[in-house]
Amino acid sequence: MKNHCENHRRSGRLACFGGVNMDLHIQSSVPVILHDSNPGKIHTSPGGVMRNIAENCARLGCAPILLSAVGEDALGDRIRSYSEKAGVDVSRLFLHADCPTSCYMAFLDESGDMLVAANDMRIMDLIPDSYLRKNADVLRDADAVLCDANPPAERIAQLAELAGGTPIFADPVSVAKGGRFLPVLDKLYLLKPNRIELQHLSGLPCNTDGEISAASKALLDRGLQSIAVSLGSRGCYYADREGRSFFRMLKPIADMANATGAGDAFMAGLACAFVCGASPEDMVDYALACGLLAVQSEDTINPQLSDETVRKTLQEQHI
Repeated sequence: MKNHCENHRRSGRLACFGGVNMDLHIQSSVPVILHDSNPGKIHTSPGGVMRNIAENCARLGCAPILLSAVGEDALGDRIRSYSEKAGVDVSRLFLHADCPTSCYMAFLDESGDMLVAANDMRIMDLIPDSYLRKNADVLRDADAVLCDANPPAERIAQLAELAGGTPIFADPVSVAKGGRFLPVLDKLYLLKPNRIELQHLSGLPCNTDGEISAASKALLDRGLQSIAVSLGSRGCYYADREGRSFFRMLKPIADMANATGAGDAFMAGLACAFVCGASPEDMVDYALACGLLAVQSEDTINPQLSDETVRKTLQEQHI
């Protein structure tokens, strides 16, 4: 993943379909006491799983086009302006006049790990049938399509058809929404669940390495091309229909500022490495380094993220 990757990434086109919202992060300054008021810090920033993935991809040097919906309101205006300045093409966003822009709130403990979150994403259900058809050219001209499970199942199924042969990278987002990908598993190039999402999607236990491998194989047997299971500090398990499979991890870091953006950075790393022809091993290593950089920033997206900082992290944290 040397010069070829660096040259390709400058023009790697990514169509990114999924959630966009304004994030509100509240981190406790002390060990959390439930059902009580806890002192802490509050931070707001443009967010949403797919918007975050798209911005991470832009910072890594790809050319992401964001496909989603925002309201015609101040929050939507702020998200569009911020994302555009970060290098994301927002010209294809669907603007809704009668529904507010989505919002997401996460409550973090004193170490930066998420305790609970809530979101209002009603606007995703209002994306019309005509929207993706009007943007079919974006899907088919891309080097890869990225999709999260925030859109309704019918929009995800429509995207899988319209993408044609463009590889689709799918992020389940949560146990509650991840099942939306089950009907289109055979049309996905890569699925990125965490262990709990994998257990839910496969219907199999995922408590041991052997069980994670078996659950992943069950999804591959249903037509999925490849899978990258995020395992937190343990790294990642990768498997594909060509018979390749491995566990991979980098050296963990001592201090974690905010864990909420790790999955989005990891997904961006997978896609950006893929479009420049990386091997599965290099692709996963690159993605893990993106995740490590993410958790070192108080912001959901590390402003220091770049191809250069990822490669430096790989050199420092490689086992």
